[in-house]
Amino acid sequence: MSDAKVAVITAGGGGMGAAVARELHQCGYEVALMSRSEAAEELALELGGLGVRGSVTDAQALEALVSQTLDRYGRIDAVVNHTAHPPKGELLDI
Repeated sequence: MSDAKVAVITAGGGGMGAAVARELHQCGYEVALMSRSEAAEELALELGGLGVRGSVTDAQALEALVSQTLDRYGRIDAVVNHTAHPPKGELLDI
């Protein structure tokens, strides 16, 4: 395993999420990306990172992202929760 810091980025397949992933990669981070499309997997391949298909609205997909990231890198140093989904629940409960 590398000593590089590891960032997990949701909605990391395109737009701002992909830009953040590229910037963090340029700064020496390993990146683990999640997207509902195959875009995260494609960008992860380009950056030498991990790509997982899934949505932040799916608890099992999030667990898989964390588990696969820890299996591959042994750590998570940063999380960029870049998603357009509002949290579910009552405002005062969130």
